[in-house]
Amino acid sequence: MANEDAMIKLRIDVDYPYPSRAKSFLYIALGIKKRKSKDYLKNARVIAKMIDESPKEVMAYWFFTPYTIPDKKMLDLLNPDRHEVALHVATNPYREWKILENETNRTVRYYTIHGTSKLIAQLLWRRKLGERQAKIPSDFLLKSFTDEFPNYIVDYDMYSHGLDVAKQRAEKWLEENKNGALAFHPEWLFKANKRKHRGPYYDWLKDFLEVKK
Repeated sequence: MANEDAMIKLRIDVDYPYPSRAKSFLYIALGIKKRKSKDYLKNARVIAKMIDESPKEVMAYWFFTPYTIPDKKMLDLLNPDRHEVALHVATNPYREWKILENETNRTVRYYTIHGTSKLIAQLLWRRKLGERQAKIPSDFLLKSFTDEFPNYIVDYDMYSHGLDVAKQRAEKWLEENKNGALAFHPEWLFKANKRKHRGPYYDWLKDFLEVKK
């Protein structure tokens, strides 16, 4: 693995398997883990290719849930020199950690937690009502990514401020937080969500990574 301390860090939370939230919700609700669809992790693959083409020194940390475990097509894009597989905890930290390592054959070092504020989302992710996020055992061996590195939420900033202002704010934040990570979700790469105040950030990412369209 390259020297991650000298690289720009990206945190990518892959919450849902498809660009369509309706399709993702349906599959999660039914407990379907289907990875052969051409749309599976479609936006994530676009982001991975952009990172690989970037002339910048970038390290991307991909946080996968049990419903977004990378298929072979996605894994082939995740060169360890620029990409690290990590855990986005949904309900059961230890079980999900072992499944992710077994199915990707990658060593997992970091975790983040998938939070859900709405009651219907808590049911969708098979949590108890009122349980906004999974509980992490005190003896859990993975490191919390957010405890290690400060995070800056790009898709939220793009929705709130637009491209030009978001670019300026991100650059200033990185100057002040040399060890920080820029964070975003693949589902908002091309579209906005008014309820969650997210995205779209494709143009921002293209300019930031200095890649062609």
